[in-house]
Amino acid sequence: MSSGNSVFKDLESTEEVPEYLKRALVSEVNTIRDTMHVVTHFTEHFLGALVVSLSVGESD
Repeated sequence: MSSGNSVFKDLESTEEVPEYLKRALVSEVNTIRDTMHVVTHFTEHFLGALVVSLSVGESD
């Protein structure tokens, strides 16, 4: 059973990741998170308005 875990241990790097690469990765993740937040915000209001307009049309 321990031989199965050693395969993954062999894949692990022993070197350090450069600091600029860490900052770049964090920056990309933050950009994606912010973009998704903006898209969700506008989509939520658009869909909410669409549902209200459809429900008003049905009650007439």
